[in-house]
Amino acid sequence: MIDRLDRTQGSLLGLAVGDSLGMPVEGLDASEIERRFGLVKEMMAPAEGHFHYGLTAGQYTDDTEETLILAKSMIDAHGFSCDLFSKRLSDWGLSWASGLDRGVGIATRSSVEALIEGRCWKETGSLIPTCGSAMRVAPIGLVYHCNLDLVCRYAELQSLPTHRSAPSRAGAVAVAAGVALLIQGCRPLTAIKKASALAGRVDQEMGDRIRMAVDLQEEDEKVASRILGNSPSAIETVPSAIYYFLKFPPEEAVIHAASGGGDSDSIAAIAGSLAGAFSGSGWISERWLSALEGRKMISAVAAALARLGEAFCR
Repeated sequence: MIDRLDRTQGSLLGLAVGDSLGMPVEGLDASEIERRFGLVKEMMAPAEGHFHYGLTAGQYTDDTEETLILAKSMIDAHGFSCDLFSKRLSDWGLSWASGLDRGVGIATRSSVEALIEGRCWKETGSLIPTCGSAMRVAPIGLVYHCNLDLVCRYAELQSLPTHRSAPSRAGAVAVAAGVALLIQGCRPLTAIKKASALAGRVDQEMGDRIRMAVDLQEEDEKVASRILGNSPSAIETVPSAIYYFLKFPPEEAVIHAASGGGDSDSIAAIAGSLAGAFSGSGWISERWLSALEGRKMISAVAAALARLGEAFCR
């Protein structure tokens, strides 16, 4: 239980740290990030004119917000409930009118607005194949890690309220399955190959792209980044995050993912969640944790998820 607790906390904190580290450079290309910052090693506030301007160093984006919404809905329901999760997404959307929108993507925004209007979650998901449901899915893998069939089923279900395209659902399956296997202590390469096969059942191209990320481990980082891409598309974001996770030790993986350009916060968040699921929380620097928004709350949510997972897997 101690080991699983540390891995669960490492996964959620790693996700939030990656999100916060990548937040101020999201949308910039890698060359501009390199010219202005070198590698992104420290929490920073975004510059004036950036679409995250107004957030402070260590604050996270909608990536972590959605992950916590999913996690807390699972805790309150004593398991995954798409009805409750969708209700919580709707409640979250109502807060945007108060200026609390932290970079919500168009697919999520349009879907949540449809939920607010009262439409059923089975009908609201966008066909835009972005990574919103993959970046938030870690709690599914953390809780249901002992049953991969259930992990894959729930990963797809939690995707449907906002992202119903095959690439989005496959990306969610890949991340959730990867987290589930890693928290059990499965070696990273073995876990990712299995996750690739499971994702490929939903979308063959996603499976192929993840295998490409594995095959690119010996390539120069800049070459691999050009091949894999870093747009918000799930077909680029998920394989890129997996590339960084496999290529570097945990702290370096998050730093390089945040510095790689494009959808840097999502790529670093996914890489951080995978790294934490395997390595626990010990790799996460205190300089990051001391600046991280909601650190104690995130740790408490992780502890509750670990208890839920222990109860389920007993």
